[in-house]
Amino acid sequence: MKKVGICVLVTEDWFGGINYFLSLLSALNQHPNPDHEYYILTNRSDIFSHSYKPHIKIIQCEHLTDNSERVRRLRRHFQTNIGLAYYARLYQLDLITHTMPGKRLLPPTIYWMPDFQHCYLPQLFREAEIGSRDQSISMAVERSGHLLLSSESAERDFRHFYPQYDSVQTHVLRFVPYIQAQDLACQQQILAQPQVEDDFFYLPNQFWVHKNHAVVIEALLLLPREIKVICTGSLNDYRNATHIEQLLQRVKELRLEERFVVLGLVERSKMMSLMARALAIINPSLFEGWSTTVEEAKYTGKKIILSDLPVHREQAPADAVYFPPRDPSALAAAILQIWQQKNNERQRAVSRFAQARITLAENRALFAEKYQTIISAILKNV
Repeated sequence: MKKVGICVLVTEDWFGGINYFLSLLSALNQHPNPDHEYYILTNRSDIFSHSYKPHIKIIQCEHLTDNSERVRRLRRHFQTNIGLAYYARLYQLDLITHTMPGKRLLPPTIYWMPDFQHCYLPQLFREAEIGSRDQSISMAVERSGHLLLSSESAERDFRHFYPQYDSVQTHVLRFVPYIQAQDLACQQQILAQPQVEDDFFYLPNQFWVHKNHAVVIEALLLLPREIKVICTGSLNDYRNATHIEQLLQRVKELRLEERFVVLGLVERSKMMSLMARALAIINPSLFEGWSTTVEEAKYTGKKIILSDLPVHREQAPADAVYFPPRDPSALAAAILQIWQQKNNERQRAVSRFAQARITLAENRALFAEKYQTIISAILKNV
């Protein structure tokens, strides 16, 4: 039996990452490998279910967030996350995934790089943050020779931006979202209704600059007054504290307060209810790694309007409509077309949802199988 550690260090507003790990554990719980036992090393054990099968163990790891001077000295001396090394030794782990490899004291470790946004949109990052990201990638691949990625688009980006690491073995693990039975039941119930009381478009992204809410605001100016967009997500962008203020000021100037509705952060059940009731989902991002928004909408059978990014094409939701992300008129045309055909759209949504339920089950199994294949291959060559 091989013991595999999965490091989940939860930080504020990292909702996409939390969903990723909840999804991975759900898949591994449903589709276990008899040769693997998983240890979830986390600072937030409370976000995980305690009803996993015995091969998944949730470990509350207080030392992972210890940043005392003594621990910092030990990290520098051993060039290793000393807290993680403690848990690796305590539980006799054979491999750790989704974290930085150390030079000493750790078993084989594979780093997870969700995306290379800093290479495409460097203006959104501080110079020190860009340097830190590049350094993390260099340290990870030089120490392990492996890199875990979320999409084939990200794999191409790695090969393009870091050609000096052509011998590194990349592993693409495209995640399937964490969608619960009650979420699917809610969607089924909405679809069974003859008419939805209030048609709207839904944008469930954090209010970060690269999520590109601004193009939606400008598109609304070109559309009939009865069309509105409801938005949810964290209002804080650590890279630009004034971003939400600027957006809301623009909404006020254009008198769009009743058509661009900002609800902020909501409970997941509320988010999934809004997604179920929406006429279509919009993701206008300037950049994505592997969009949780797209995946959740895709596997609930929703119509999706997407910025034309390679990764959005790779995610390939059924009946998706693509638009250039900096073109509000193209977005407005896409919204208007769906609005004008909304009666037909409801009928197509029923068939998309039926197929999506089948695909979700199939791809959840493939998600678990792919992860298990990756770690088995790495352990085989240790």
